[in-house]
Amino acid sequence: MRRIFTVLALSVAMALGLLQAVPNDANAQGRNDVLVIGMATSDLISLDPAKAFEFAGVGLVTQIYDRLLDFPPGSYEAPEASLATSWSVADDGRTWTFKLRDDAVFHSGNPVTAADVVYSFKRVVVLQDQPSFILTQFGITPDSLKAIDDHTVQITLDKPYAGGIFLACLAAGVSSIVDSKVVMEHAQKTDKYPDGDMGLTWLATNSAGSGSFILRQWAKNERVALDANEKHWGNVPKVKRVILKEINEATSRRLQLEKGDIDIAWELFPDQVKALEGAAGLHIDKFPSTTIYYVGINTREGPLANAKVRQALRYAVDYDGIINNIMGGAAKQINTFIPEGFAGYSDKIVYRQDIEKAKALMAEAGFKDGFEISIDTGDQTPNPELSQVLQASFAKIGITVKINQLVSAQLWPRYRAQEHELIMARWGPDYVDPHTNAQPFADYTAKQLSWRNVYENDQTAELIKMAGAEMDQAKRIDFYKQANEIIQEDGPYIFLFQPLYQYGVRDNIEGFVPPPSFDLWKLYTISKG
Repeated sequence: MRRIFTVLALSVAMALGLLQAVPNDANAQGRNDVLVIGMATSDLISLDPAKAFEFAGVGLVTQIYDRLLDFPPGSYEAPEASLATSWSVADDGRTWTFKLRDDAVFHSGNPVTAADVVYSFKRVVVLQDQPSFILTQFGITPDSLKAIDDHTVQITLDKPYAGGIFLACLAAGVSSIVDSKVVMEHAQKTDKYPDGDMGLTWLATNSAGSGSFILRQWAKNERVALDANEKHWGNVPKVKRVILKEINEATSRRLQLEKGDIDIAWELFPDQVKALEGAAGLHIDKFPSTTIYYVGINTREGPLANAKVRQALRYAVDYDGIINNIMGGAAKQINTFIPEGFAGYSDKIVYRQDIEKAKALMAEAGFKDGFEISIDTGDQTPNPELSQVLQASFAKIGITVKINQLVSAQLWPRYRAQEHELIMARWGPDYVDPHTNAQPFADYTAKQLSWRNVYENDQTAELIKMAGAEMDQAKRIDFYKQANEIIQEDGPYIFLFQPLYQYGVRDNIEGFVPPPSFDLWKLYTISKG
């Protein structure tokens, strides 16, 4: 009887147009206030800012939550004011004070206060989930956080750090501010957290934010629905609802875009883009992702320990063939560890294919007749194809390359154990600041990429350490540039390219600012004409 009554009630509500349930995609396309996006969201595990570290999860956190600082649409060199209206650092370089805006409220109606900031950061530190290092790398503990008054927060670091790095990390997803009252109401005792999980279980599928959108529904493996927060203090969305429809196959995204079932198709590949050429009513937007594809060179011993051999490898690569044939034009050559869009990026290309120069360097190094080497690569496109191009390129200068194609569970442990000779790899930043790339690529003491390739350069390591403590932004960026020049000449990498994200967009979509990654996409700018 209860079920019959419910169905009847729903039917009546639908007939009256009062039902607020998630619309189907066909209806959504006929409504100017609903935006439908098709994208791969199968990696979505949690919507909790303290846990979310996957592509889709962090992207959704960006829409639902506010942070002290944030990156405005299309500008990623330095964060700007958000919940914090001003900030300062004491003479000790360790004590930061943030003044909060007084008109921000959570979706629950509770005001955003300094106590919420303290609680949000404290739970990140205590829960110690994947993204927690973004805050704990500054020595932040529960005792480091203090609410001076309702709108003043003080954060004390363990030592002075470059302001640009710290502030960029406060604009990361893990630094989102949660409604402490709501979260504490939903804390549960679990086996892992017998004293309470600080809302970790509940926030995985619910929200307690103050952002431009309110979580309405997460139907796992189907869709996520977000409603506009019309009471947001500054960034009120231009549509009333956003539907993120899970479409994991790029071809399916392309077909649904053509049919008009979705407004935006996230991340199309060259085959899909080519198929859409000349299609009426839509276009392709492109933007470089922040991921860098590179070859790691183990410098421990043998020919690869010779800097001239490493230079020869860089000159031998068929960069144009990689970008035009393997990537279908959806990539941009890069010769730096700082991606386009970050402060300190340089578009200067040092290496282009020059076989004669590569042969001369091999001869100078004493390897005129070449040698045999292996390259480890993953089994997912485009890594095997890239490795084949490298194999053919190096053959032109007498180097015979054996390709070891491995699954990820084999590939990355070998890399971390320094067991490779060459490796086809990629790197994506953890937060929006050059330090997140400069440190792993150039400071071997960080025990990341430079260390994995047995490249122990004290000069570059010291430059990165100085950059990490430099409060003057211009000086800090100059340290990175100096380190990058050394790495380009002497380092253990062949920087290949940044992929281009390609988005299929209906022509009636306005205000779409293509981002380098989903966590930097601000949906509130988009409207439907």
